Amino acid sequence: MRAGRYVIALAALGAGWAAPAGAQEAVLPATPPEITFGSTPLGPVFADAEGYTLYVTGRDAEPGVSTCLGPCTSVWLPVRASAEAEPLGDWSLVARGDGAPQWAYRGRPLYRYRHEEEKDWAIGQGNVWQIATVDPFPVRGGRRRSYLRGGARQTRFDVDGAPPGVVAETTPLGLALADAQGRTLYAAPAACQPACAGIWTPLRAPAAAVPFGDWSVAPHVDGVAQWVYRGQPLYGCTRDTRPGEAACVADGGRIVEVPTALIARDGSGG
Repeated sequence: MRAGRYVIALAALGAGWAAPAGAQEAVLPATPPEITFGSTPLGPVFADAEGYTLYVTGRDAEPGVSTCLGPCTSVWLPVRASAEAEPLGDWSLVARGDGAPQWAYRGRPLYRYRHEEEKDWAIGQGNVWQIATVDPFPVRGGRRRSYLRGGARQTRFDVDGAPPGVVAETTPLGLALADAQGRTLYAAPAACQPACAGIWTPLRAPAAAVPFGDWSVAPHVDGVAQWVYRGQPLYGCTRDTRPGEAACVADGGRIVEVPTALIARDGSGG
């Protein structure tokens, strides 16, 4: 562990962040060698050794136990500890069957977003995953927000050759097909038909819809017509409550990435 505690001025963490009125300095805790600090508009956040923002998940309800296993770890990377690491203070170790132990802070296992594009970015905040802010820990609230250097950016785009009501939305996993409200569309696991009817909702096509280009129409088990893209029936997921969320990859869904060549650059889908 890095010895002791130290005080650092918030302003020194990043020129683009302005401290709230009356805030002058923050006391940052000692950290293991694999943990550092980054800066977002929320203030100091825990980061990995390379400076990428770390997160916790509400699914880890039992202290010191990670529920992110299997496919989940291809998106959310557990922050690993060395084989010689030992718990100290608020820092503990989470045993994992797939490799080295994982660091946890105050019982909350820490993760990095695989698709975070730059250091000091934090695009993964949502209803389930939360930014590992230092104080309070973690960030409160479930709104999806993107904290990026340089301010807001366009997140939704029209897609050339797509049916009406289908757009491309920026998700933490990349640019994906979405419905008109920006909610991510998935290729759902085939094994869940029709057992997952409570989670997956087919992307309905009009009764008069006809195939064109990469798009076709297929009957769904509930009798409605469903849009199919390149052979993949498309579904929305009830676990996603905000535009751009992609929480349902944890349920076996796959986002449907949009080729850059299909993005209509002369306008946006919203």
